[in-house]
Amino acid sequence: MAASVQHAYGYAWRSSKFLIIATACIALLTGIPPSPVVVETLLYGFVVPILPYMLEVRLHRDPGETQSLTTGLLSIHGFVTLISAPVTAALLDKTANRKIPLLLSLAMCLTGTLLVAFTPTFWLLYLGRILQALAGSAAWLVCVAMLTENAGERSVGRMMGLSMSFVMTGTIGGPIVGGALLEWLGYWPAWCVPLGILLLDIIARLIMIEPPRQPRSDGSSATARDVAKADIENTETSPLLPPLPQVETAETEPQASDTTRPAGQSDGFYFEMLRDVRVLASLANSIVYSAIIAGFNTTLPVHLRQIFNWGSLNVGMTIFILQVPTIFFGPLSGWLRDRVGLRYPTTVGWVLLVPLMWCLGVPGNPTFPWADAESHGKAIFISCMAGIGVVSTLVQGSGFLHTIAVVQDIESKRPNIFGAHGGRSRAFAMNSVGFNLGQMLGPLLAGYLSEAIGYYYMNVTLAAGCLVVALVSFTHFVF
Repeated sequence: MAASVQHAYGYAWRSSKFLIIATACIALLTGIPPSPVVVETLLYGFVVPILPYMLEVRLHRDPGETQSLTTGLLSIHGFVTLISAPVTAALLDKTANRKIPLLLSLAMCLTGTLLVAFTPTFWLLYLGRILQALAGSAAWLVCVAMLTENAGERSVGRMMGLSMSFVMTGTIGGPIVGGALLEWLGYWPAWCVPLGILLLDIIARLIMIEPPRQPRSDGSSATARDVAKADIENTETSPLLPPLPQVETAETEPQASDTTRPAGQSDGFYFEMLRDVRVLASLANSIVYSAIIAGFNTTLPVHLRQIFNWGSLNVGMTIFILQVPTIFFGPLSGWLRDRVGLRYPTTVGWVLLVPLMWCLGVPGNPTFPWADAESHGKAIFISCMAGIGVVSTLVQGSGFLHTIAVVQDIESKRPNIFGAHGGRSRAFAMNSVGFNLGQMLGPLLAGYLSEAIGYYYMNVTLAAGCLVVALVSFTHFVF
């Protein structure tokens, strides 16, 4: 079977790392990842400026309902992902080849996007958003797993940083492209952009040949790249590549009889992972980070209007300043993680967020008259937002990467405990659920604290939370 695949037309370039990584990155750009606050991509953001036109002009809804309907259509994604991600991940971990799952997810995403674009009825519009959420969650899990497997153990952090750059490109560019095309060219020309990119990614997925995953093999059917690495490496970090082919069945059968769980029993995976304090530290990173960023979206519009009298344009530019550093500093942060590990960059990132979060609450507080709107308040606020955007690249994705490192460590000591193809997808799903929990809890917590104790003390509380997570990361991040 492997020989026939290798004799396929253009096998060398169709199975190249470049094409695999490029296909995954395009899917990340057009798909909808597990967190619609931070890593919402082009399709999620594209529809935001178009939704009022769709609801009021195409569906003839009362303009007074636009705000509530828009909130529901955008927030449904997080709820669907929270439910679907663990189930999808369990199925993906039982699949040897990811070609079919990714094709199905892209086809489902295309179907959902067409439903959203045509907007025949309000409920079909909701159905389209649900299909986009299901497909986007699956595509995210598949693509991130593809990136980490094809990156090589010394480049996983850099690949995650690169993927975040593509994600943030979609986040920032989606609303801009959608609004501009709708105003300049009209409704259907605007939709040609995401539909065209989706079709391009489907074509790339059909062309691409992904080397099959070999959970246990003597090397005869593995790809040349896998065999070369498997023959010379047998370290605890090698599972970040495709699952170890050097583990012999004869050597692992006695141990597997006691420790191996069937691949379909996801409950065994989650029980094993959630009792590991290292995994809890990873989830704390994902939840707290997403909660803080989600809190910005909830509190910034009102706060900036109160202290600076800023409107929607200035608020949007402030959020842009927060998000854009990821595009440029994400790969650099990933390179640093590959060089020195996760523990120290993550800890330093959280520690640096402490003074930045505190300082963000200073402008407009009467205790600090030198930071009011008429003096240095605006410069301080914008500088803090830019600093948070840069520093957050050190902590963004740390929970995902550390969970994968824990999975590989457990599998190296107890082979096949998570099934024939490992537990990478379920590990990503755990952090996806954590991210969505943060996205749901963040606005509630930030909104309550802002009203109860004020914006300044809300930021003091968040700064204290950053310090706690820094201590947790330093003590329990071991990779």
